[in-house]
Amino acid sequence: MYDTELVELSTPFGKLRGAKREGVVAFHGVPYAEAPVGPRRFKMPVAPVRWPGVRDAITAGPIPPQLPSRLDDVMGAYAADQSEDCLHLDIWTTHTEGNGAPVLVFIHGGGFMTGGGSLPCYDGSVLARENGLVVVTISYRLGILGLWPQLDFGGLNLALHDQLAALRWIKAAIGTFGGDPARITVAGQSAGAFSIATHLGATDNSELFARAIMMSAPVGIKLRTADQSRPAANAILEAFGLRPEEANKLQTMPIVQVLDGLRSLAKRPPAVKGDITPPFMPTLDDGLLPRQPLETIRSGTANWCDVMIGVTREEFSAFSAGNPALDKLSEDELKALFEAELGDEASATIVKICSERVPATPRTILGDFHTDAIFGKSLEIASVQSRLGRKAYGYSFDWQSPKSAFGACHCIDLPFLFGNIDTWKAAPMLAGADEQEVADLSQRFRGAIAAFAANGDPNGPGLPRWPAFGPNRAALHFDRHISAFAAA
Repeated sequence: MYDTELVELSTPFGKLRGAKREGVVAFHGVPYAEAPVGPRRFKMPVAPVRWPGVRDAITAGPIPPQLPSRLDDVMGAYAADQSEDCLHLDIWTTHTEGNGAPVLVFIHGGGFMTGGGSLPCYDGSVLARENGLVVVTISYRLGILGLWPQLDFGGLNLALHDQLAALRWIKAAIGTFGGDPARITVAGQSAGAFSIATHLGATDNSELFARAIMMSAPVGIKLRTADQSRPAANAILEAFGLRPEEANKLQTMPIVQVLDGLRSLAKRPPAVKGDITPPFMPTLDDGLLPRQPLETIRSGTANWCDVMIGVTREEFSAFSAGNPALDKLSEDELKALFEAELGDEASATIVKICSERVPATPRTILGDFHTDAIFGKSLEIASVQSRLGRKAYGYSFDWQSPKSAFGACHCIDLPFLFGNIDTWKAAPMLAGADEQEVADLSQRFRGAIAAFAANGDPNGPGLPRWPAFGPNRAALHFDRHISAFAAA
C-alpha cells in the first residue's frame, strides 16, 4: 500500500507504527478511548487506551455504523468499513517531536448521522505536506448510538463527550507527532461545526484548543431538553418496533437491526416541508449543554477563543435537490411556511428574498431563507468574539461548478480545505469543474486556513487580503475572484 518506509514513535499511551508516503507520515485508527462495544454501548468514553508493544496504525480505521448519507448525491460516496469500535483518530505529520508545529483537528459533519474521520475525502496529507500542519481527524459515535436523547442509559450527548475525550488525547500526545499543544485549532463542518459551538460554551475547554474554525454551523437549529425530546424518542422507538418501556433493548440489539430501524426512520417524511433537521441532535442538559449554543456564546463564555466562521452561498440547495415537493409549492403554501416561522414578517421577508434572487422560485426562496436562518446565524459568533476583543474572521464560499445543479452548496468548501482534489473530483457538486481552477482556489483557501491555525491571522504572502470581522461584518468571498465585502 505504501511505497516508502514504516515509522515508529512513542506516545504517552504506547508506541505506534505508521507509514511515510511522499514526505508525510500517517497514523490511522489510533484509539483515544475504550471501544464502546458490548456492555460499553451507550456508555461515556473512559480513560485513554494504553497498549503494550508497537501498535500498527497503517490502515484506515472503520467509520461508525451508518446508512448512506443523504448528501451522497452532492459530495459523492466514499467506501469505508463500519464498526462500533470507532473511537479513533487519524493523524498526518511531516514533523518530529519538538518541532512545535500548528495543529489542525477536524470534526466531520454528516448531520450527526453519517461520516467518519477516516473517510478518504478527509485525508489530511496535502494540508500536512504543503501547509506544514499536523492534521488530526476525529471519529465519534453517531445517530442513535451517539445521541439518544433520553437518560435511559445514564448519559446524554455521547458524541460530544467522545469529541472532548479525543481532544484531551490530542492535547496530551500531539507533541510526539511534532505538534504544539498550545497551538491547536479545532475545525468542523456542519454537525462538526455545531459541535464546536457547543464546546465553546465551556471555559474549561480553553485548555483543549486555542482557535476554532466553524464551517456551515447550523446553529439556527434549536435543541431540546430530554423532557421535550420524549415524544420524538417514542416515535424513534416505534420505528424500531419498540414500545417506550422497551428502550433498554437498544443496549443489546444487533447492529444490523439498529441500521434497519434507522432505515425505517429515514423513510418518514418531515413534519414540515423543507425541514432538514436531523433526527438526532445534542440534547440540552444541566451539564455540558445548559442552553442553546448561540445563547451561551453570546454570554461571553468563549472569550478565550479566536474564531473563523464560514458559510456557503446556497447551503440549502444540497438538501433540497432531492425534494421535488418544493417545486410544487403554491404561493399560499410558501407563505404559510414562512408565517409558521416568522408570523407577520412573512410577506416582507419573501419580498426581500425575491428582490435578491434570480430565478425566484419557491425552491430558491425557501432555500435562501433556510440558508440564512439555519447557517447564516453562525456569523453572529464572529460578531460576539470580535466585541470581546478576540480575533474573528468571516467568509462566504461562493464558487460553484459550471455543470452542477447545486450552486455554492453545503459541503462545497470541503475539497478546497483538504486539497485532495483527485479524491473529490467525482463529487457531483464539482461536475464540470476545471481541475486547475479548483487546485488554485484550494491553494488560497488552505493557505489562509493554515495561516490562521499558525498565528490567528489568515493573511500572508501570496494570500488574498482578509479583513477582520468587526462592526461592518466584513467577510471574504471565495470565488473565481476573491474579494472582501462589508455588510450593508
